[in-house]
Amino acid sequence: MSKKPELKDLPGVGPKLEDKLRAAGIKTVLKMSRAQADKLAEKVEGLSERGAAKLIKAAQGLLPDAAPPKKKAAPKKEKPKKTEEAKPKKKKAEPKKKPKKAAPKKKKTKVEVPLRVQNTDQRLLKIARQKKNHKPKFRHEQAHRWIRVSDSWRKVRGIDNATREKRKGRIAMVSSGYRTPKAVRDLHPSMYVEVRVHRASELEELDPEVHAVRIASTVGFRKRQEIMAAADAKLLRVLNPGRSEEIEEEDLFTDLDLEED
Repeated sequence: MSKKPELKDLPGVGPKLEDKLRAAGIKTVLKMSRAQADKLAEKVEGLSERGAAKLIKAAQGLLPDAAPPKKKAAPKKEKPKKTEEAKPKKKKAEPKKKPKKAAPKKKKTKVEVPLRVQNTDQRLLKIARQKKNHKPKFRHEQAHRWIRVSDSWRKVRGIDNATREKRKGRIAMVSSGYRTPKAVRDLHPSMYVEVRVHRASELEELDPEVHAVRIASTVGFRKRQEIMAAADAKLLRVLNPGRSEEIEEEDLFTDLDLEED
């Protein structure tokens, strides 16, 4: 029984080159005989394409019968001859189905974007929401310690105060870094620009698609009614309309019926 050839039997293959060939995936002479010279030269460091071709040729010389044998073609089966007696019956032609008409595509209606949404930068709104989510609750420095101290924020004073010096473990200090971007700072959640109003004449330059009115707390009942009437005429939205003190006719008649009974 002849000895199976190994990589070291090839001419010019020493222990170092053998290790490189095994690292490249060529561990037997059979694999070497089936390799391609250009790809083998790329995988093995220090081996030229010409040297790889010589090794492949030497491997093929050691294994003359390395090529796999060709598969024999299977013999063709003879088709049975059709006899005149057993003729297949012809199938009836099925009626052709008419192709269904595709349903007409619905036209997409364009949604009109309000002017107040067009004027606001959505990127800045996203930044403002993120800032509000991470904004801490500002409390009085000693509110957690004493019942008599309220939670409302007061400016921290004192030259050696740890909170004023922003030391670790103390409550958060009020600072300008917590503010939202200036372009979206005074916006209402409905994206209207909120405007504080003291008299009806201040509504003349306002746009109903952009601005919303907030009546000041110091305005009396008579001026409030004037502002409300002017806002309705200009289709302006009032954010704090309050409760109307005027008595309607139905309420007046129900009160009179109760008095008669």
